[in-house]
Amino acid sequence: MPAPGPSCPIGDGPAGDHLGGCARLLVVKGTRRSRTAQAVTAERALLTELGVLADPFARSMLTPSMVAVVNVTQHLPGPMLARSLTLAGLAARVLWFDAQVTGALDANVRQIAVIGAGYDSRAWRLRREGVQFFELDHGPTQQEKARRAPGPGPIYVAADLTTQNAGEALVAQGLDPSQPALFVIEGVTMYLDEKIVRSQLAALGGTTPAGGRLAVDFSPPRDAGTSVHHRQNRLQRLARLGSGEQFRMTVDRAGAAELVTGSGWDPVEVTSLRRAATSLLPRGSGLPLDAVNEHKTLVAGLRR
Repeated sequence: MPAPGPSCPIGDGPAGDHLGGCARLLVVKGTRRSRTAQAVTAERALLTELGVLADPFARSMLTPSMVAVVNVTQHLPGPMLARSLTLAGLAARVLWFDAQVTGALDANVRQIAVIGAGYDSRAWRLRREGVQFFELDHGPTQQEKARRAPGPGPIYVAADLTTQNAGEALVAQGLDPSQPALFVIEGVTMYLDEKIVRSQLAALGGTTPAGGRLAVDFSPPRDAGTSVHHRQNRLQRLARLGSGEQFRMTVDRAGAAELVTGSGWDPVEVTSLRRAATSLLPRGSGLPLDAVNEHKTLVAGLRR
């Protein structure tokens, strides 16, 4: 990997020491880390225990309270976990985004920027010589992640997607706009207003030349899907209460493709989460692949 930038402490105390030389941060407002991001990481840890994913870093990034939740949950009967639509959908999503990163790396893209990274582990799981990972997220979540991350990895860029230009923030911290980059935006768009999503996608497109790539997912309208999906959505909304992380944007598949196109990207793959589940997850996993929500959309885009 390229030589990292100078070390930079995050907050007070020894938190920055754990980052080695990989942290270069922008200061933003906000004091609360993402509870949703911790929950997603707990699910990745459970899927790793089940042998569906291979994420050895997920558990180490969990807070003690979330580790306790995982410890209890993994002792539930196996068939109960295997019936989980939430776990099936997340597994499909992670594997689809992993495939987008691997495809970009195989095409000689040497800059990977994860937007709204949370406790993403791709900078460690998918690292390759000569490739620089960037992670952009709000400060409190990055501070917590930095304490738990497994040593040097990405360049951390703290920024608020609701008020700051993600492209400018990345370039200010070392992203080379003359070289292609892949922008990974997983599980983020639904928490932002549509106007902000369009603006940020356009801003990211302006920081990469032809050959730059985008991978992004979108949540469908609440009335899309079956009664099982509606019940799943209600339970997830209840779980998010008090977190300040409620859905702001939902869009159907045609709308998702138009949004990406209208933001200056050429969609080269527009697919459903169910198709990702049935094509990327083994039938032997026991997860309910055919029941994953067909209306959730995954889009891969290209800068021509």
